[in-house]
Amino acid sequence: MKLTRQYYLLMLVILAGFSSCEKDDDLYPQLGEDPRNISEILSETEDLSTFYQVLTEMELDSTLRSTTTYIVFAPQNEAFANVDLDGLSEEEYDNTILNHLLSTVTADFTSNLTTGYRTTMATGPNGTNLSLFINAEGTPTLNGTVQLVDGSSNRGATNGVLHVVNEVLTPPTILDHLEANPEFSMFLEAVEEAGLTEVLTVTEVTDEENPDYPVTIFAPTNDAFENSLSVLNGALGWESLDDIPAEVLQELLQYHIVQGTNTVSGETPGTEQTTMQGETFSISAQSVISDASYTNANFVQADIQATNGVLHGIDKLLLTEDVFQDYLDETLNIRERLEDTGFSMFLTAAEMTGLSGSLETDELTVFAPNNAAFEAFFGTIENYESLEDFDTQEELDLLRSVLEYHLHSGILLSSQLTDGTLTTVQGDLVTVDTGAGSLTPSHEAAQRANLGRTNIGGTNGVIHEINNFLVSDVDAEALGYPVPSTGGPEFGLEIYHDALNPDFWYGWTEPDFANTENVYSGDQSIRLDYAGYEALQIGNSDGADISGFTTVDFAAYSEAGTSILVYMNGQNSDGVVLTVPAGEWTRFSVPVADISTGATSLTEIAIQDQSGETGTIYYDQIGLDVTGGGNSAPSFDLPVYSDGIQSGFQDTWDGWGGTYTFNSTEVVQNGETSIKLEYFADSWGALQIGGADGVNATDYATFNFSAYGAPGSGTTPLVVGLAGVDDGVSVEVVEGEWTTYSIPVSSFPDTSLGEIRIKNNSAEATTIYIDNIGFNN
Repeated sequence: MKLTRQYYLLMLVILAGFSSCEKDDDLYPQLGEDPRNISEILSETEDLSTFYQVLTEMELDSTLRSTTTYIVFAPQNEAFANVDLDGLSEEEYDNTILNHLLSTVTADFTSNLTTGYRTTMATGPNGTNLSLFINAEGTPTLNGTVQLVDGSSNRGATNGVLHVVNEVLTPPTILDHLEANPEFSMFLEAVEEAGLTEVLTVTEVTDEENPDYPVTIFAPTNDAFENSLSVLNGALGWESLDDIPAEVLQELLQYHIVQGTNTVSGETPGTEQTTMQGETFSISAQSVISDASYTNANFVQADIQATNGVLHGIDKLLLTEDVFQDYLDETLNIRERLEDTGFSMFLTAAEMTGLSGSLETDELTVFAPNNAAFEAFFGTIENYESLEDFDTQEELDLLRSVLEYHLHSGILLSSQLTDGTLTTVQGDLVTVDTGAGSLTPSHEAAQRANLGRTNIGGTNGVIHEINNFLVSDVDAEALGYPVPSTGGPEFGLEIYHDALNPDFWYGWTEPDFANTENVYSGDQSIRLDYAGYEALQIGNSDGADISGFTTVDFAAYSEAGTSILVYMNGQNSDGVVLTVPAGEWTRFSVPVADISTGATSLTEIAIQDQSGETGTIYYDQIGLDVTGGGNSAPSFDLPVYSDGIQSGFQDTWDGWGGTYTFNSTEVVQNGETSIKLEYFADSWGALQIGGADGVNATDYATFNFSAYGAPGSGTTPLVVGLAGVDDGVSVEVVEGEWTTYSIPVSSFPDTSLGEIRIKNNSAEATTIYIDNIGFNN
């Protein structure tokens, strides 16, 4: 016998001894005139000789002679013929025998055995004692399979009670416990139908760690299962387990399983449990379980310990996010779903305009701007600053028209959207681009909207979240939507604006310089149908002087999206590759220094396809150095930077992790200068601009700025903060083009305006330019 094994068993005996109490005569009045201890009874009972021999080998016979109180379930000799003890490891062997011993303080004769769980001296993961399920109905049954032998139980001893059983009590797995307790029969049936029985019988691997061992199970009782199905049946038609789709049932069951841990109930308060299914649920400090639904669950039977984990009985079927959303789809109407999913401003506007009834009864597809889109919308239009400003009937009619432009009569899931125009309840059209996942409004100057969450269902329709307001031609003027200049930008050296500059020639391909079907500004643009690496080539025979210019500027449009190479004077190896997004006009501004190789005259400029495919691309407004016109600087209610830091703000802070130039002339969106940010590698650097005293950002609706990614910068992630960046707003800067950002002030967690930080949210070295920073109401 190994010393460690002896020590382990000795400690069990010592610990069990603490539970001994009261006088034997009080506990065991049936002792008669010849009182004996449990060990003596075992040694003198021929049919229990095998069990007694095993106890003696384990040196437990002396334990059962002590004054500590025990209940012993002793297997008959013939029971040992049904188990292979020789095939067990020493630890498994000891644990099997200890599973027949219970330390107790009560006289548990069959007359006072009750249905429920008791704790044996065998142990499971983390040394937690195993549970024993006693079913006291009729002949008492242990762990679902072992029965007390009639006429051989209730043997009172000086230190406990001895019951003879017909089988060896092998230590139970979680699956054994589910099979033993009829209260878990529905959960067991579901586990079997979902093919998850192996998960509940997982064992420890001795030669290498098994990440799935042990397991913690949160199992609904039969009552919980039946109650949950009765609720779901009305919405989803799940009258029984057979009605639940197989893949859904498996995910539901996996949502009740936590692998790799033996989490007892005392360790669960205040925790988040990551399930086998992948989603999580939380358990409060009061041990209340919160799943994806609105109804919480509670523990009804905790800490049913097995050899491979622990089982907790709960009073509700836990629902995954998908199942709960499907349930809501079938039980809440569109108005209720808007409220349920957080579209509070859209819902408020609907109630103001009398649209609530339609949202409750009409079959609709709703393209719902989120609350951030509402904030940005009011920061853009000029005639209204909030919903409260729509206070006359005429204005409410306008607001209703705006909302109806976001409604389509009929139900269209995202998979049913097709490219082309879609008629709205308001009557005007929106253009759908399924590839880009976007909607383009009829008002040319208005921004397109990108789809966010889709297929939020309701009993009478579906909701698709969008990130921008859709503005139609019908409503734009009344809203005061900004009207851009139609004359196009003004250049220091104009190459193309509605026609090619007569001082320039073209070659290589035959573009259409008078295209009218897709125009960025003005009346015409250039259409180029290309095939594999062909280019728009424009030249100047005399060599135009470019010594005083800093950027080559142009707009491009590709329906499918593509990449292009921009270079000068035939030096394609020194060109800059840019990405043209699909389905939108994009302005590009390329530093002359990056493509001129030091030349001071321009003999030709080429914009070459890099996809190698056949396609069509449009170009417009080509020139060097934008100086005004359609690209004039925006106005701000509180300007921060425009050709320099504005009054009240400070540029002396500089920042960290980079070099920051506040008067760069290399790449400028408007005016004369911009801020050049050269972030160092591995520094997570940030530009800092000191805030204005006595100014709070909450006085304004939006924070605005423009950014340009230098060639070779790729996509640069930034975090923008008004008083710190740890919880700021994330944006991405695109290489080779100016992007303007309008961020609702409400999106910032801290709006004290102590400073403005623009932080590189990657470890990569990169260069970007910032221009036109300010706040608007």
